[in-house]
Amino acid sequence: MSFALLACTLLALAGLCVWSRASSPSDDTVVNVGDVAVGDGRVVLQRDTTDGAMRAGDEVLAIDGRNVTDWLAHRVGGEALRDGQVLTYDLRRGDRALTVRHQLAPYPVADSLVRNWPTILVILMLLGAAVFIFAVRPRDPAARAALVASSLAALTTTAAGYFDLEAVDLVAGGQFWRWCGGQVVYAVLWGAMLHFALAFPEVTSRRRYRRWLLIGYAGPLLIYLGSSAVAWLAVQDPVRRFSVLSSPAWLTIYVYPVLILAVLVQKYRYCHNQAIRSRLRWLALSLGGATLSYLAVWVLPLAVTGRALLPIELHSLVFVPIPIAVAAAILRHRALGIEIVISRSLIYAALSAVAIAGYVLVVGLLSMAFPPLHGLWQQATAAAVVATALQPLRIRMQALINQRVFGDRDDPYRVVSALAEQLEGTRTPSTVLPAVVETVGGALRLPYVAIEIRRADHSEPAASYGTPAGDLVRLPLTYQGERVGQLVVSPRTPKEALRRKDLRALAEVARQAGAVVYAARLTGDLERSRVRLVRAREEERRRLLHDLHDGVGPTLAAIVLGLHAGVQTIERDPQSARDLLVRLQEELQQAIGEIRRVAENLRPPALDHLGLITAVRQHANTLSSRMAPTGRSAQHTDIVIDAPPRLPPLPAAVEVAAYRIICEALTNMARHADARSCAVRLWLDQDLHLEILDDGTGVSLTASGGVGLESMRGRALELGGDCVVEPVDPRGTRVTARLPLPKEGADHA
Repeated sequence: MSFALLACTLLALAGLCVWSRASSPSDDTVVNVGDVAVGDGRVVLQRDTTDGAMRAGDEVLAIDGRNVTDWLAHRVGGEALRDGQVLTYDLRRGDRALTVRHQLAPYPVADSLVRNWPTILVILMLLGAAVFIFAVRPRDPAARAALVASSLAALTTTAAGYFDLEAVDLVAGGQFWRWCGGQVVYAVLWGAMLHFALAFPEVTSRRRYRRWLLIGYAGPLLIYLGSSAVAWLAVQDPVRRFSVLSSPAWLTIYVYPVLILAVLVQKYRYCHNQAIRSRLRWLALSLGGATLSYLAVWVLPLAVTGRALLPIELHSLVFVPIPIAVAAAILRHRALGIEIVISRSLIYAALSAVAIAGYVLVVGLLSMAFPPLHGLWQQATAAAVVATALQPLRIRMQALINQRVFGDRDDPYRVVSALAEQLEGTRTPSTVLPAVVETVGGALRLPYVAIEIRRADHSEPAASYGTPAGDLVRLPLTYQGERVGQLVVSPRTPKEALRRKDLRALAEVARQAGAVVYAARLTGDLERSRVRLVRAREEERRRLLHDLHDGVGPTLAAIVLGLHAGVQTIERDPQSARDLLVRLQEELQQAIGEIRRVAENLRPPALDHLGLITAVRQHANTLSSRMAPTGRSAQHTDIVIDAPPRLPPLPAAVEVAAYRIICEALTNMARHADARSCAVRLWLDQDLHLEILDDGTGVSLTASGGVGLESMRGRALELGGDCVVEPVDPRGTRVTARLPLPKEGADHA
């Protein structure tokens, strides 16, 4: 309640200032004790009076017999005056002295308020934002600081902003003290701004906060007292001394902006909270953009040429984004994109120079064709012409800056087109995915882009660009409804998340990249399959070499030696030679059996002699006859073969794989299932399908499978098919396999 009461008091004083100015007469002049007009020891008028009797540049020597220099040396103000009273002004215009009689009139309060409508707009926005924030978070130090600062701003503008200080105010009435009080409030306002910087978006150290709060509010007054003491001792001219004493904020406005900036930078450097850092950027960017525009259009031209590029009453418009940015940062962080603030700040900075040149050009052309632009409507017309002319340039410049900072995120199809062009230039499959991530990273200005390909139970990195920074964002890559991988990206800065436009552009890229990743995955699978086939072929050759060299080879060598020995002994000892030949015959039979075993391992002879269907039936009959109701099995197992009477010619690899899978499934059933019946089905569509179904004990879902199960899966996968072993409800096991067949015209070998 104390802060609310303080704000109400300050606003009441602001209303009192308006009433005070309205109740005092005016001589229609303007002086500024903070300007060089007083700083050089003279009181000079800043504008012409309405009747033209007094002109800008006239030096005021005396008013109604009161010498201005002597009067300011001893006192300020005097007895109250009334409307209609006529005063005598002693002036110096160049080298000529003149006397002018001027009648006082009511002060044009309404005209002054209308002329300063931009400042009123900003003050109302500041007050509205501060009151809203304070109403929502009355205990928030930043909300309290905002309420105090906006109330002080309202008071200083009504006391010393909207209403000019006039020459008559120096020697009569009490309006100078109203104006000087407004200047003191303006100095204290800088303390309130430092208060807000210390509290926004939150207080980091309570102890330091209180100490700096005291220093912040006392600092402007201490600076004022120090500068006044130095001026009183160092300056003897009464008008110069008065200029310093009546400008409480002239040193503060140079010290406190640097101090406020240092506080914000220090808080940003040592803050690791993402939300707080983002809110600090809101404040810094909005203040920076407004200050840059203010300096470029008003302060610097006034210091260099003595005239601002736009009417001083319009300077407050550049500060309109500040209350909006502050309210959004405190109450709805990330409700608006921070990149918008960055983009606008860059645009304002770039357009400032263009606006200066454009306004000067328009004013120059209009001045040559018409009288000088003294009227407010004339100046507003010139400003409107400049604004209208710059609108297309602003749009174009905004697009260029956004493209420079954020890449092509505003045009996702441009990113996709760049991706397509890059893919057209890739020569080898191994460079496709690296080209994708590099193109996306460069087009969207992202520090890190990667693609991960999805496998059966995991994802593996396939290509990457840049270095990860911050929290990674993953977008799914799909092809024909199947998830084939994911696109992994890092935001542009570790503390900032990707915005909606970024995600929309990345989603479009992911939609197009899904097919590329699917093709790359197929290519990788093909390469791995080729490697496996080559490795399997070499392993098969090595096995054959071992079987022939270690098995059949020694046997045949021994037979050769035995035959040689028989030749040597057949005449000398016929009986021994006969016995030796009998043993050699047995060994030769064993060698023949070994060779047959090796041949059968390569391809079962039954396939060539009988065909796949008959070979399966023969194996099933043999296995069924061996499963008599003795031993482990207490019952006979019926094996039924359901297959077409005849199959078209099949590739040798498909025939062998089908035969081996069926034989392995039947062997597992005979050994472990204790089944009463088993059905084997074969059918053809585009592929060869196998199904072996029994009513045995079933297979465990948690079992990893033995060598036989892995062998069945491996044979199907080698051909690009699949094999699934699963339990059947209520009991039993089903083995299903799919073996792809070559398309028409393909090689069946």
